[in-house]
Amino acid sequence: MVKKYRIVVDQNMPGIDELFGDFAEIVRSEGRSINNQILRDADALLCRSITQVNRELLKNTSVKFVGTATIGTDHLDIDWLESQQINWANAAGCNAAAVAQYVLSAMAFWSKLKDKNIKNLKVGIVGAGNVGTELARCFDLLDIQYLLCDPPLESIGDNRPMVSFETTFKCDVITLHVPITDQGPYPTRHLFDRANLSQLKENQLLINASRGAVIDNQSLAKYLSADQHTDVILDVFEGEPDVSIELINQCLLATPHIAGHTLEGKLRGSWMIFQAFCDAFKINTTRKQSDLYPQANQVSLMNEDLTDSLLALYDIQSDSQALRTDNSDPVAIRFDHLRKNATQLANGTVRRDYSGWQYSGDYRLPL
Repeated sequence: MVKKYRIVVDQNMPGIDELFGDFAEIVRSEGRSINNQILRDADALLCRSITQVNRELLKNTSVKFVGTATIGTDHLDIDWLESQQINWANAAGCNAAAVAQYVLSAMAFWSKLKDKNIKNLKVGIVGAGNVGTELARCFDLLDIQYLLCDPPLESIGDNRPMVSFETTFKCDVITLHVPITDQGPYPTRHLFDRANLSQLKENQLLINASRGAVIDNQSLAKYLSADQHTDVILDVFEGEPDVSIELINQCLLATPHIAGHTLEGKLRGSWMIFQAFCDAFKINTTRKQSDLYPQANQVSLMNEDLTDSLLALYDIQSDSQALRTDNSDPVAIRFDHLRKNATQLANGTVRRDYSGWQYSGDYRLPL
């Protein structure tokens, strides 16, 4: 009989009962409320990026595995975890398709607003990892021009055509998909500082769906207060969830760190952490990833307008309006509430990857 493990889980991770229920006692907690006391007798912690995992959190606990259902690991003190022989895993690539969808919907919204043909845009993709690669794949299918920029990958022999960071400034759209780093030859913290922001043009679009600190938010707010500036769409901010309302309102669109929040993206993250957990504890399982997914959403695409079709599958403006809606809640509470419920769209459907839709009508998106 498989041992009964005690697992503390971020309450926003789906599919946990289906995956772990046979052999685990599952203790759910709000991610920002996970503390040392709740972890004292736990075998494992399953979290997301809002939980800072370090010595202070885990000291004198029985935790032997930490899994984060996110791409990024900057909230994990990996050196300390490894020094304590605590297994850890992330879910790199779990929501790459969702973030690519977010960027395409952002571009669709902007191109429609500016009366531009989305297929005539040239896009600079800064960061060619899982998300940047998936985005490039979508652009190839849609016949949208793009340039890749990733000096760290280029330096270790990635043979895809790459351009310099400065070359991406010539593109119509610049979209950021890098981790947050402070060390090494290519730090990304405040990659867009005051100097680089000043190089942007009024007829461009800058999208950040990576980490908030990749753009210096104070410099960005000053830059956007000028009469002439590029359009900016932000999904991530410095100081989350207590973000700047001024900056939210200065952006063309602003969303509460939900670019990767499709149903598939979240379930894929849970599945990847489940596999790593089973490997760490040497558990044999017959679970299948496909068993987690419900039936596809239904949508009718009646014309060949690409921008309308992209927005029919994900209307990014509705998430931006929800964050900007004035109410009595502090912005931090609203930010976390919207992020928690991000897969539920305003029109009543669940946000899905492109693969989670079944089309009817006259048009098929080639995605």
